[in-house]
Amino acid sequence: MKTALIIFILIPLTGFITNLFISPKNEKLISLTALFTIGSQLLFAVGFIFYWMIHHTPVINVNELTLYKHADYTFFIDLFFDKITATYLFVSSLLSLLIVIYAKTYLHRESGYKRFFNTILFFFLGLNIIIFSGNFETLFIGWEIFGISSFLLIAFYRNRYLPVRNAFKIFSIYRIADLGLILTMWLSHHLWHENITFLELNNSTLVQDHLLTHPYVGYAISLAILLAVAAKSAQFPFSYWLPRAMEGPTPSSAIFYGSLAIHIGIFLILRTYPFWSQQVVIKILVITMGVFSAIIGTLTSRVQSSIKSQIAYSSIAQIGLIFIEIALGLETLALIHFIR
Repeated sequence: MKTALIIFILIPLTGFITNLFISPKNEKLISLTALFTIGSQLLFAVGFIFYWMIHHTPVINVNELTLYKHADYTFFIDLFFDKITATYLFVSSLLSLLIVIYAKTYLHRESGYKRFFNTILFFFLGLNIIIFSGNFETLFIGWEIFGISSFLLIAFYRNRYLPVRNAFKIFSIYRIADLGLILTMWLSHHLWHENITFLELNNSTLVQDHLLTHPYVGYAISLAILLAVAAKSAQFPFSYWLPRAMEGPTPSSAIFYGSLAIHIGIFLILRTYPFWSQQVVIKILVITMGVFSAIIGTLTSRVQSSIKSQIAYSSIAQIGLIFIEIALGLETLALIHFIR
């Protein structure tokens, strides 16, 4: 089963590299490569999830590759699989496949046809690295691929002023999210004195012991996580960026308000829940952020003249509700809400 986690990363990577060498004029082969890559991922995901459920394996953790080792620090690639991964894997693969099927016809004879599908596959690669990440360092690799490809999708019509301007504005918000994640990693190294994995974060005794001895560092880490999450998922006070992401073609817009890009913040907050949930102040902040986002998103969506903007603000409101559910400890409900 551990080998399967590596395959889930290799499938989108192989598809992306293959598509780079296809002629831009061969639209059929370009789209078929994307369809085969994401379709294979979906079929493999369904089979693996079914196998995983039958064998009742709660979590799978793979310390795959050590990139740097020192007396005080080890940087390694770690892969992790649990019910959160399973949910995100199935939904992201299914939605990506539907988007690619739609884009195949929608972008026919578009000058940037190959560029779009290359970017989608690059986006899909980053998404899968995030989903299967077992520590903050591995997640950050996918996080950056995800951010760069998102910027390229928004600025797809690069000869137009508005899409490029909005892409740069959103890119600046994503840099705030990057800062939050970098601070999280840096402070975590000071707290744990090791490359902490998400599997170890589920050890409540270990977390409690460190929070009791270093409470302020714990609060700083949680606030850094919230900064990354709020910026990435367009939550208050960063709610304004999502409607601007609609300047790309409709298939890429579907990525943002449909379920994928905006829900990555939820993934991070779910993954780190065992850590920040032990701090009451942070739980109150998450609920407050969710309430403000839900109210602002709902009210703003009602006065929009564009259907894209209405859907974008409605998505912000739904994400806010999911934040509240997570803070209240309703993880399963939050995952069901995400699927819907």
